[in-house]
Formats: sequence, C-alpha cells, structure tokens
Amino acid sequence: MHRLLLELLPGGAKKFLSAAQARALLASVRPRDVVGRTRRRLAADLVTELDRIDKRINTANTELGELVASTGSTLLELFGIGPSSAARLLGDIGDVGRFADKGRFASWNGTAPLEASSGDRRRHRGRLLTPARLP
Repeated sequence: MHRLLLELLPGGAKKFLSAAQARALLASVRPRDVVGRTRRRLAADLVTELDRIDKRINTANTELGELVASTGSTLLELFGIGPSSAARLLGDIGDVGRFADKGRFASWNGTAPLEASSGDRRRHRGRLLTPARLP
C-alpha cells in the first residue's frame, strides 16, 4: 500500500496509515494514465482488505477482553497489556498457585534476579515478578 501511495501521490504518504486515512488520500488522486488508474485500483482494494482485517481484529479483541474479564483478572488495567497479551499470559501461566513460592515463579517466567556482584559489593539485576504482584 505504501509503495503504491508513493507512486500515486507527490511526496508520498506517511508509513503508518489507517484505512480511513488511506481512503481519504486515494479520493484526492485522479490518475490520467492506465498505469496510474491500475495503481489506484490496487490501493483501493488493499484499503478494503484493511477494513476487513481491522474489523476481524476488533472482534477478536472484544471476545478476548470478555474472556479475560470473566477470569476476574485485572491484567487489562496495566498499561501496555491488551486483550491478546492478557489472554496469552493467563493461558501460559494458568494458576499461579501451582508454583511453590515466588522464587520458583520468577525462575519460570525469566524474571528471577541475576547476580551482578563485583568485589565486595553484592548486587542483583532483574526485576522479580512474583505471584503477589500479578494482577
């Protein structure tokens, strides 16, 4: 889509466009030659396809959001965690009660602190994500 818009519009278009933005740009283009009209038609087809994909993504996010909410999880309240991420986390982790302690859980999820000591100083790197800190 981006390449087609680069060839249709002087100066091109920004890289990340919504379907509505691309449709508005295409409405302003009136190619006079066969090649330009073909490019415009292909770009219009891609915009239609983008709309269809956006609707499918929105439907999937709504369904996943409902499923995550039905578990009683508060993961969706965390910044940067959307329905698909929350569902993936819940599916991968399952019941955190299956871990004997917070250290085992941290080891399992790869957030156990790593020792980074030098000389007499004792330091650790990493953030400890414990079951108690899970929403």
